[in-house]
Amino acid sequence: MVVTGVEPYAFTYPLDTPLPPSVARPIAEKLDIHLVRVTTDTGLHGWGEAWLADEADFAPAVETLSELVTGHDPTDRGLLWYRMASVAAGREARDTGPQGRRDFHAVLSAIDTALWDIVGKALGVSVARLLGGVRSPRLDTYVTGLYLEPEAVLVQKAKQIVAEGFRGIKMKLRGDLEADVAAVRAVRAALGNQVVLMADANGAYDGCETVLELGLALAKDDIYWLEEPFKAGAWGDYARVARALEPPIAGGETLYSTEVFHEAITAGAMHVAMPDPRLCGGITAARTICEVAAMREVRVSFHNWVSPVALMASANVSAAMPYAERLELEGSHTDLAAAMLTEPPVFEQGFMRFEDKPGLGLDIAESFISEYGRDIVES
Repeated sequence: MVVTGVEPYAFTYPLDTPLPPSVARPIAEKLDIHLVRVTTDTGLHGWGEAWLADEADFAPAVETLSELVTGHDPTDRGLLWYRMASVAAGREARDTGPQGRRDFHAVLSAIDTALWDIVGKALGVSVARLLGGVRSPRLDTYVTGLYLEPEAVLVQKAKQIVAEGFRGIKMKLRGDLEADVAAVRAVRAALGNQVVLMADANGAYDGCETVLELGLALAKDDIYWLEEPFKAGAWGDYARVARALEPPIAGGETLYSTEVFHEAITAGAMHVAMPDPRLCGGITAARTICEVAAMREVRVSFHNWVSPVALMASANVSAAMPYAERLELEGSHTDLAAAMLTEPPVFEQGFMRFEDKPGLGLDIAESFISEYGRDIVES
């Protein structure tokens, strides 16, 4: 079996109800999705997703990295990953522009994930079993559904999420200490103490003293973790608040390359590492990050937004890795999974049922490709 092609796909999926804003992004009226399909001479194919910063980098990165895997056996995915990672970190990637290195890592992530998908399908086992086995047929989840909205709306949405059977909720912070503490307090008061509640600042805060004050206040509301109080890379500040605060510190969604995660974890910057399989380096890097985290007794909770492809990649790694915990779900009802996948994932009482199907356990519906596919934006 050899790889015969690597194809980039761009999709735009319109939303009937826009997603509210966060510090990290404005209000979203549509979703732009970037997938890679890797094909083989046996007829098997695999899917992976890239989390891009600039779509203009997408086609050049796929063209460059596809040369390293085309004609090779996908079961050599470890060797192929190292070849792609070397190029993704190299001059050619950087020369495409300021986002080039990130977007090459995003495409590396997509191709690597697709290779794991192919190998699992070829062997008739899930990616989780390729990684070591399935720890549980049910995976715990939490819902990101509370954005920068009025307190009354946050409370209403939180109650609705609990009514749907979920027992973990993450809410966004805006970087205003007084307003953020008040919003968290209102949601906690409405939910009681039987629901896990996380707070995500998306790097909105500057200065350790303010974050220390924030963390001490949120500890009174039993926050499960405080996510990204600072922008990524401020590991000294991260480590200081991680040592001082009761709520665990989480972060890492925008990091790429195993070396950067190693730097952050060994610096004591976080209690919960949050790689995104669309950017961190794919399944291969996700496994390494989990192993590095385990050595430091750091938990891993994979970042996901609305993507069902990233969710299935995260689910397979989480099912196999002992230090991996709760899967992130988007709380807004976009119907994307039902439109995109031939068999959407199933949720029961706040858990995702892990079906243990070959590969990632998914395929993209042809109707989705034909209806929502579009030309890729080029520079």
